[in-house]
Amino acid sequence: MNTHKKHPEKLDENKLLEKRRLTVSAVIVNDGYRKDDYACKILLLGKWVRKCGLDAGDKLTVEVFENRIVIEKEKPGMVDPKFLEREQRASDRALRKKLKEMLSPDIFEDLIIKGGQIMIKT
Repeated sequence: MNTHKKHPEKLDENKLLEKRRLTVSAVIVNDGYRKDDYACKILLLGKWVRKCGLDAGDKLTVEVFENRIVIEKEKPGMVDPKFLEREQRASDRALRKKLKEMLSPDIFEDLIIKGGQIMIKT
């Protein structure tokens, strides 16, 4: 009888699995003031994406440097502080809109709404 416990194989995050060459594409942007502007696009598509440990629905962190982009899979439960800030601002806007509908303009103008808190201007 084997009494040794099996240990899961440790992943080597620095192990090169594949090397791919991609082309940056241009996508025409037709909104805003400049009708002739474009954005750049990089498409990652293929079984090799799954082979490196990424799967549909995974959340990714993208770090942008000069001439280099690093894409990493987020750890479960990781919270993006910028996402939280955007959500808080959206919540503040919704609260501001609701209060504006409920209160008279002179009372509403005396309020400060920030971080989900309602304060009176002094």
